[in-house]
Amino acid sequence: MSDLPTSPLHRLLCAIGNFFFRWRNTLFPVLFVAMALVVRPAHLFQNPRLDAVATLAGVLVALAGQIVRGATIGLAYIKRGGKEGRVYADSLVHTGVYAHTRNPMYLGNLLIAAGLCLTFGSPWMYGVVFPFFWFVYICIVLTEERYLGKQFGKDFEEYVRTVPRFWPIVKGLRATFSQYDFDWAKVLYKEYGTIFGTVAGLYVLLLLKYDLLRVSAHSHRQQAELALPLLAFIAAYAIARVIKKKRLLGPV
Repeated sequence: MSDLPTSPLHRLLCAIGNFFFRWRNTLFPVLFVAMALVVRPAHLFQNPRLDAVATLAGVLVALAGQIVRGATIGLAYIKRGGKEGRVYADSLVHTGVYAHTRNPMYLGNLLIAAGLCLTFGSPWMYGVVFPFFWFVYICIVLTEERYLGKQFGKDFEEYVRTVPRFWPIVKGLRATFSQYDFDWAKVLYKEYGTIFGTVAGLYVLLLLKYDLLRVSAHSHRQQAELALPLLAFIAAYAIARVIKKKRLLGPV
C-alpha cells in the first residue's frame, strides 16, 4: 500500500496495537473481571424499569456478538492468531463474513463487551470500560491494516475500498451463507471457550447484579438451585474440551 500513514500518532497507535495484540487473550478477560469486581453493579441511571430494558438489550447484544463470531468461524475463518506474538497472515481472506466486514471477529468481541457493560448497568462500565475496549481494537486493527497493506498491496487496497472496517454490509448475507456448508465442528473446536465465557459470564453477572446469592435473601437450597445452571455450563465446557482434544467430530 503506497499511501500508508506514517504520522507519529499513527505509529504510536500501531505500537499500542502491537502490545495489545500480543496480550489480548489474557489481558482482556482479566481487565474485565477486575473492573467487574471493583465496580458495583447498579440499575442504569438508578431507574429499575430503564435498567430492565438495558439489561435485556445487553444480553441480546452479547449473544449477537457470539453469533457473529460463530458465523465467521463456521463459514470462512481467517487465522489471525499471529505468529510469535505478532501480526501475521499468509493469505488475504475476503470470503464468508469477511466479504461483509473486514473485522467480524473483533466486531463480535465489541458486541459482547458492549452487551456485558449494558447488563452490568454501572456508568463506569459503559462510560469507561467499553470505550477502552473500542480504543484497543482500533489500535489492533490499525496495526493489522498496516501489515496487510505491506503484505498484499493493491489486493488489500481494493478490499479496503469495497468492505467496511467494522459495520457490516447486510446486502448479500443470505447468498453468502448459501455458498457454504456451515462447519459446526470448527465452531465447537475453536469457539467453545468464548461461548462458555459469554453465557456463563452473563449468568453470573445477573446473579451478582440482583443479589440473588445473598444468604439474607435466599435459603441455602435456593442458592444451590441458582448454581445448577452454572454447573451445567461448566459440564458443557468440559465435554466440548474433551470432544476437541479427542477429535471426536473429526479433524478441522
